[in-house]
This record gives sequence, structure tokens and C-alpha cells, in this order.
Amino acid sequence: MLSADGYVAVFTTPEGDVYRTPLVCWRTDGPNVYGVTLHKGGLRRAEELPGFTRYAVKPDCSCDATAPATAPPVAAPVERQFASR
Repeated sequence: MLSADGYVAVFTTPEGDVYRTPLVCWRTDGPNVYGVTLHKGGLRRAEELPGFTRYAVKPDCSCDATAPATAPPVAAPVERQFASR
């Protein structure tokens, strides 16, 4: 697990609203990225939460240029199948 300062998980509500939550940490497993965020008082993998669309750089981030090059990819969404409830 690596620190995720400056990165967020992006979610979309059924109404089409977009919101972001900061990542606490993240890890890679080959081509896959797994970010962890705080949800209802507990740490959860962002891609397992309803409405997750992608990871992104925090909009107001003044990220350090010396940050490691292994930062999580921010443009590629995670493929998910949505089950009707």
C-alpha cells in the first residue's frame, strides 16, 4: 500500500451528479489499481462502492514534482458490471 496524497476516487450518482472522495492509500496488481477510501466510517476499496467511475488527481492538488512515477493511473476507468437492485 502506498500513500495516495493528491488522488481521489470519482463517483457518479444515479441523478448524474459527480463527487470525489480522497484516497487513503492505493496499490497496484499488474495492470489493476486498487484505491482505498473512507466510506461510512470504514476503509473500503473505491471500485467496490456504488457509482465509482475512475481515479483522478485531486482538482486543487499542488502535487510534488518529486513524487514517485508509480502514481495510480488517473484516466482509465475500472470496468464494472452493474447489477440492478
